[in-house]
Amino acid sequence: MPYKTRKVNNRRCYRVYNPVNKKTFAKCTSKQKAVKQMRLLRAIQNSKKFRNNYRAKTGGKTMKKRG
Repeated sequence: MPYKTRKVNNRRCYRVYNPVNKKTFAKCTSKQKAVKQMRLLRAIQNSKKFRNNYRAKTGGKTMKKRG
């Protein structure tokens, strides 16, 4: 699963998304944070050791939904 960033029109921010299934991970974030998020998503996807450590620290949860 590849991840990409796109500049948001008429704003100074970027969007992080998966072009295969069109899922958005960040709607409006800075360029630096977008790059960090893509690195995190790739690490969770590709590194078994990182994925196991990450899930153990977060208790199996990746994100909380905001109301």
